[in-house]
Amino acid sequence: MNRKFTTLTVLAMVVTLTAVASVPAGYYNSIVGKSGKDLKDAIHTLIAPHTALSYNALWRYFYETDMKPNTNKQVWDMYSNNEYFFTTQGASVSGMNKEHSFPKSWWGGHDNGDGYDAYSDLHHLVPSDGPANTAKSNWPLGEVYSASFNNEVSKVGQPITGQGGGASKVFEPDDEYKGDFARMYFYVATIYQEYDWDNRYLWMIDYYEDNWKVFNNWSVNLLLKWAREDPVSEKEINRNDAVFRRQNNRNPFIDDSELCEYIWGNRAGQAYDPTHGGEINPDPEPDPEPRLITPTQGTLLDFGDVKLGDSSTLTLYVKGADLTGNLTLQLYRYDYKMFSIPTTSLDYTEVCAETGYPLEVTYTPTALGDHRAKLLFLNGGLVGSVGVDIQAHCVENTEVLIGDLNGDGTVDVSDVNILINIILNKPQNVEIPEDQDPDITGEGYIDVSDVNMLINIILNKI
Repeated sequence: MNRKFTTLTVLAMVVTLTAVASVPAGYYNSIVGKSGKDLKDAIHTLIAPHTALSYNALWRYFYETDMKPNTNKQVWDMYSNNEYFFTTQGASVSGMNKEHSFPKSWWGGHDNGDGYDAYSDLHHLVPSDGPANTAKSNWPLGEVYSASFNNEVSKVGQPITGQGGGASKVFEPDDEYKGDFARMYFYVATIYQEYDWDNRYLWMIDYYEDNWKVFNNWSVNLLLKWAREDPVSEKEINRNDAVFRRQNNRNPFIDDSELCEYIWGNRAGQAYDPTHGGEINPDPEPDPEPRLITPTQGTLLDFGDVKLGDSSTLTLYVKGADLTGNLTLQLYRYDYKMFSIPTTSLDYTEVCAETGYPLEVTYTPTALGDHRAKLLFLNGGLVGSVGVDIQAHCVENTEVLIGDLNGDGTVDVSDVNILINIILNKPQNVEIPEDQDPDITGEGYIDVSDVNMLINIILNKI
């Protein structure tokens, strides 16, 4: 089976594909034949609409994306050789951080409804050894000449001549992961290309004619070198598939390792031809039969936890090709009366448009517990129908006490002690509740600023 791109773009809290990650016929054709800036823009259009996940729920996703295969639930840590293990899905791992491999300070984003989806984007967020993450800070990637931190996997220190862009330190990952980081950076620079970047170290200055490339010369040369020397691994492929099942977009620079060359490398200026010998070999002729590109059979739309008395609305992008008539929609089975859609018929011209039709699905629970329904798409020339599974969980309407790390119903000095032990990577006999995040500030790592904020919470200063 050929590995292809995907364009499933369900904007929801959690969406899962139970089927094997693959691309609906015809979607990949949108970038074939394009070159330069037009190619990069086309890739952006392809992958930008995606499921915006909850930052606070990342450990739930890491359990699926970053568990080493054939181990006793060991975390795959790209920052150290220390052995960390998952316990239950959703529980944070003591001594580890949720790390933005592409530091958030470079765009200033935060998960406050401000549109910065990069803040919780799994394609560049990974679990990380705490001390290594602290040493890495927000230094740019580079090759270290003289190390101030070296745990045999991560190095931080003075860069070799010609690298760093003026930074006094750089972060150098292990050779095994250099290509992984390069492809993460290519992804972020494409999907979030409209962000206002911090122009230090890595970025093109605004007045450069080809500023659309994002990276300056020294940094793109380094990233290309690492991508070439460390080819796509099975780990990356499996993780890309796992992220797709949750987030419903892919890192195309993993799916086709040559794609970066067409934008930044030795194929720059050439029209993109997927038959160059890379991993992707899409059909040269679109299948003329009417079909849905998204959603696909086996898609799971998961609302997660919703409080009793509240409602939650998720947007499902319905995208088709060669439809011959309007689509009919039907909610049915199980608890379908707790779910609603604004229409039971979709105009096929809107569904076949480039971005598809944004269908809003609303969950309004009337009772506690788990609830399910089916959403059926039929007609429009489709052979048979496409069914989407919907699920949600209604919980009691109680407020989470921020900073209650031991779950005793209060926030006091005992919680501060737990936080300090986490920072010092000391063992403790306390299981942090699933709804609590030791990253109090939400910066992506745990340090003294979290302690200060927790103390201010206790003193009622915030």
